[in-house]
Amino acid sequence: VHSAVAFRQEATYGTYAVTTTAMQVCAPTSINIMVEQEHEKLDELAVHRGFGRFVTKNRKVSGSLEMFLHPEESLSFLVNAMGGRYTFNSLTTAGDHSITAGNFTASDTILSLSFWVQKGDITSFRYVGGVINKLKLSAAVGETAKLTAELLLQDASISSADTLTTSFSYSAVAPFTYVEGTFRYDSTEGSLTSSVAEDIQSFELEINNNLFENFRELGSRILSGRPPAGRRDVTFKISQRFDTATTYNRFIQATAGAVQLRFVGATITSEFNRELNIFLPNVRNVSGDGAVGSANEILQADINYAVLVSGNIGTTTSREIGMTLRNARTTAL
Repeated sequence: VHSAVAFRQEATYGTYAVTTTAMQVCAPTSINIMVEQEHEKLDELAVHRGFGRFVTKNRKVSGSLEMFLHPEESLSFLVNAMGGRYTFNSLTTAGDHSITAGNFTASDTILSLSFWVQKGDITSFRYVGGVINKLKLSAAVGETAKLTAELLLQDASISSADTLTTSFSYSAVAPFTYVEGTFRYDSTEGSLTSSVAEDIQSFELEINNNLFENFRELGSRILSGRPPAGRRDVTFKISQRFDTATTYNRFIQATAGAVQLRFVGATITSEFNRELNIFLPNVRNVSGDGAVGSANEILQADINYAVLVSGNIGTTTSREIGMTLRNARTTAL
């Protein structure tokens, strides 16, 4: 208790952006961003058998933030993990955020985040240059949907003077739950409709940006700039009852398909609901068989998907993942 998190997208990488008038808040279930500083006891020849001299080297600031998947509070994390790019369309009483697969380039929008984190009721930390290296979304029967972000940050400072919590305003809207989620599979993205929904018991979706974590230069302990992103790797798996051969046949035949994860949550107005849609337009089942664990279990299959770019990989409009989020924001971030 008394721990809290505020954040804000940075105009310039590494420049602290959270103020009492420019911030967003979330209610995480845990925040594990920590500072590590490499050190070395120098192995030198001397008349004594012990170590005599000591140096400090690279400073690493990293960790995870875990929270429930929320239509208002999770937006910045979804955008940053996808590469920083989104477009906004105002609907007067709501807003649509179309999040495309960006590359953390200057033309993208949310390239890095600053965080203010109060740990307990005494001390607060400022973290700058936060970029999401890995993002995992998951949901299972009987649970609230979850978001876990693994962050790589540039630097940190500590202060007992910040009293930012006096300005906090948390959303009263509930996060998405498994009851609000639907899994759809069909041959193409364009044919994903309500008629192709399939029953599943859980899913896990992970985006790995493969950031270069040692982006450094002589003269400084911290990262010299926003770490470049390597190849984006998207992985997806579901748990499904093994009661037909349909999924198994997709696996054996390496059938091309498309997936949609759809969450429809709390009402904004009579016209709109808060809604998250995730599209994987080109997937292949790479597993599909089920194991018989005991005589007192329902047969289940854990199905993994290879997620590929759709269309011509030589064009910038091709993608392997896309998201749209509708919430109550009527202006862009």
